[in-house]
Amino acid sequence: MMMMVLRSSKKLRACWSSSDWASLPEDLLVLILHRLIQLSDYFRFGAVCKPWHAGADHQKVHRRRDKQEVPMLLIPPPAKTAEEADYHCRRLYSVTQRKVLPNLELRVPYPRRCCGSSHGWLATWNQADAGITLLNPFSGKSFRFPKVSLRHSGLSHDHSYEFYVRKVVLSHDPSLMPNNDFVVAAIFGVSSALAYIKPGDNHWTYMPKAYDQVMSCLMDVIYHLGKFYVVDAYSGIHSVDISSFSEPRVEELAPRTTTKADKAYLVKSCEGDLLLVQRFLAIRGSPRRLTTSCFKIFKVLGSSAGIDGQIDGQIVERVEIYSLGDNTLFLGDNYSLSVYSPDFPGCRKNCIYFTDDYSNCNSNLPYYPYGSRDTGIYCLQDRSFVSHYRVRTKQKHVPIPPPVWIVPPLLL
Repeated sequence: MMMMVLRSSKKLRACWSSSDWASLPEDLLVLILHRLIQLSDYFRFGAVCKPWHAGADHQKVHRRRDKQEVPMLLIPPPAKTAEEADYHCRRLYSVTQRKVLPNLELRVPYPRRCCGSSHGWLATWNQADAGITLLNPFSGKSFRFPKVSLRHSGLSHDHSYEFYVRKVVLSHDPSLMPNNDFVVAAIFGVSSALAYIKPGDNHWTYMPKAYDQVMSCLMDVIYHLGKFYVVDAYSGIHSVDISSFSEPRVEELAPRTTTKADKAYLVKSCEGDLLLVQRFLAIRGSPRRLTTSCFKIFKVLGSSAGIDGQIDGQIVERVEIYSLGDNTLFLGDNYSLSVYSPDFPGCRKNCIYFTDDYSNCNSNLPYYPYGSRDTGIYCLQDRSFVSHYRVRTKQKHVPIPPPVWIVPPLLL
């Protein structure tokens, strides 16, 4: 029935005069909305009539709060030459439909580097003003935050400075917080430390100096129930409680190991477990460049079931797992997330979709050249790599901004 309503335009026009679409029972509309998967289906549904549009908006709010959507890849349009490239323009690539969405272009600031993607919002930064800006490329709304401290030194050249702010995440979707009750966390500086800020604050809050050693070399940060969880390059995990203290309260959950990963991520699984993902790189290929060689995944176990329980104040155990089941992970410069693959046809289960989120600090080139080509899908079942989107350029010196995962908002 749904396919006929959305795609069979001739039949729709033929019966329009004899059918009162606006008077369909609300329960029936809800059943139809529950079966919609693609973002474009919601747009078509809401375009039928005003009551359907109102019903779609209502359902979007509940779906956005209760269900993790599959992110899309924010990509630059192809360009053969640097003169031809439009650095402000981005398109969306759907991994479930395996195509670039037609007739949709988004505008982003340039040359500000994208240092985060959370809940459909991009975080950008550049060295000229040292400030972080949040931008919703779908609505055009933005937030501007004060400068991040530049008290650290030791930067070797401008390329390193582009990565002074390594990663930015949000505690909540600003679109769903009418009072702007959300928190921005940033991994920044030569030591990759943590800072956070709320809208309206005049300055960032930094970790107490007592934690300078244990809260360094951070790789990833996620938020859950009033706490940030961070992981460093040696898989040390800490919680940072910012809910009811004059200064952040830091607790160690897992000590550092002797193994250093090239990248590390924290992800909340669809079942509520806290997962630690290690990413290892190797120089290979022709021309030779740094690419992902493998991933390792660990479930963080305490006395409770996972991140939904109270695991703070205890040393937890990291147990390696070899299957994600029906989970699919999306890793990169974005807020690390998992989706339940059976809900999204075309999304490969037991896989990791990843983008190139590391810098080549041996290069004097800015962040965008060469296009961040280390993107793909890692299949845990057979430990194989397959591609999901390839950067399209015939000339390697064409500057190509790196692709980043973004969750298209259902509320536009």
